[in-house]
This record gives sequence, structure tokens and C-alpha cells, in this order.
Amino acid sequence: MAATTNRIADEAGVSVGSLYQYFGDKYEILAELANRHVSAARESFALCLADIVERELAPDEAVRMLVECAVEVNSKPREFFHLLYDQVPRTRELIAQVEGMNRQLVLGFSEYLQSRGFSADDALLTSRLTVTAVDSQVHRVVLESDSPEDLRVRTEAVVRQARSMIASES
Repeated sequence: MAATTNRIADEAGVSVGSLYQYFGDKYEILAELANRHVSAARESFALCLADIVERELAPDEAVRMLVECAVEVNSKPREFFHLLYDQVPRTRELIAQVEGMNRQLVLGFSEYLQSRGFSADDALLTSRLTVTAVDSQVHRVVLESDSPEDLRVRTEAVVRQARSMIASES
């Protein structure tokens, strides 16, 4: 999927001139889309973690909820993510946003694991491994599904894999 300013304007239902009032070029538009995606993901994961804690979910259900949240956050057409991955400049600001979101998720899930009996060190390591694996598998495996059934099968595979990491530490 090629991102041209004309195509972006057509999709948005505005003129190219209107886009240039707010953005210097297509890369600024794509960077804004990436920033919005990361902000929305950060908010969704914070709500997910709060729900896990509030409902006092067992670790296996917490993992399912975390995976399903990651899939939902990334439920836009896969072409959108390929476009972001291939064409958005990796600015220091964007990298810092993504790293901050991941750090927040790792620390939040680590606190949850500690509340479920994990030692602080085991909780932090398990959380890092789980969050990193789920993020990678959702972006590289689940989002490549080609049907709703394939999406379900791939999501379940990620849930099983993530649960096995949690079980091996508890």
C-alpha cells in the first residue's frame, strides 16, 4: 500500500491543499498516525491492566486478556501497520513513546504478577518476556491472519505460548 499525499487526501475526503495546511509532507501525516496509535495503545493497555487487577484474574486469564487487548489495539487492517512500519520515520520522539508504553505495560504486569505471588525479580523478568513475546507475536503472526477463523487460531496459539511462560515461573 503506497502512501502518497494525494491518496491520503482522497481517503480523508479533503484536498491536498488542506493537508498541507497542517502537515509538511506525507511523513508528518504518517508520524501523526503512528503517534495516535501509540497513545491509543497505551490507554488501552492501562485500562486492560486496571481491569485485570480489579477483577483479580488468575494469571492464565490475565494473559488471555492481555493478548486479546493487544489484538484489539492492532485491529486496523494489516496494510495500515505495514505502511507505518515501512514508511514512518523512526524519530527519537516516536521511539521514546513506544518504549515508554512498553515500559509502562511491563511494570504494570510485573506489579500484577507480584500480587499473585511472584518475587519482584521473577515478576519483572517474566513480565518483560511475556510483553515482548506477545507484542512480537501479535504484530508478526496474528496480524498476518487471512480470515476470522485464522485470527482466532493464531490468537489462541499466542495465548497458549504466553501462558506457558507464566506457568513456568509460578
